[in-house]
Amino acid sequence: MSQRKKRRWPLVLLALILIAAGVGYAALRSDRTSAYTQETAALRDLRTYYSFSGHLAPAHDQVQTAKESLKVREIYVSEGDRVAQGDALARGADGARLYAAADGVVEELYLEEDDQLQPGSQIARIVDYDTLEVRLDVDEYDIAAIAPGKVGQVRVNALDLSVEGTVTEVSRSATTEGGVSYFEVTMRLEAPQGVRAGMSVEVNLLHQEALGAVSLSLDALSYDEYNVPYVRTRNDRGEWETVTVETGVSDGRNVQILSGLNAGDTVYYQSDDMARFFAMMGGR
Repeated sequence: MSQRKKRRWPLVLLALILIAAGVGYAALRSDRTSAYTQETAALRDLRTYYSFSGHLAPAHDQVQTAKESLKVREIYVSEGDRVAQGDALARGADGARLYAAADGVVEELYLEEDDQLQPGSQIARIVDYDTLEVRLDVDEYDIAAIAPGKVGQVRVNALDLSVEGTVTEVSRSATTEGGVSYFEVTMRLEAPQGVRAGMSVEVNLLHQEALGAVSLSLDALSYDEYNVPYVRTRNDRGEWETVTVETGVSDGRNVQILSGLNAGDTVYYQSDDMARFFAMMGGR
């Protein structure tokens, strides 16, 4: 008697599994839409971005040197002074003047009165803190999409603000790391109030965009056994239909629908993975 009961248990368990699967399948085959989430295909602007991290640095940070011999008679500036290109920095014994080669702040001054300068002697280090730049390492697979003039958003982490930056230079030679080649890309931006050299930034450069695109949320898509995307709709008679769709740009939340749907079409989906499986099996 005990052995017969043991033998019946696997059959009973199998029957329960089949009943549960049948109930789930029947529920999903019914015409009740309450078990489904409805969504309407809408027109959206979709964009994807390349993202990079870096730090801000002055675009101009250079040490100015003398071009000719000169005995310094008078110095017109001090460290910390702001100068414009062409401003006089010092005067020589013969009346000749030394002029600033760039806009910026005199970060270091190497002159003293009565110094005898020779060609190549250091005069001053001038740094332009108003124009900053960030250097990015872009791998060889993405570099083709980036060129001088490309505009991106530079988010300054410490200040929680974004400013516009422009690519000014793309290196022609690469460095290799881990078998991948990286090219240095330089972006320049005008520094608003409070932004300082050395601050960390996140840079977003546009990769793809689809403006006014027919789109759905990614949750609304299902995939068949060949990984082809489709959606569930209802026809004029209220019957379930599956429609294969072609997808395009996705921003991680929504996806462009290139064919299969029009704006305003309603689709139905279930978030439960098992329910979606049975829906796929019943609708294909």
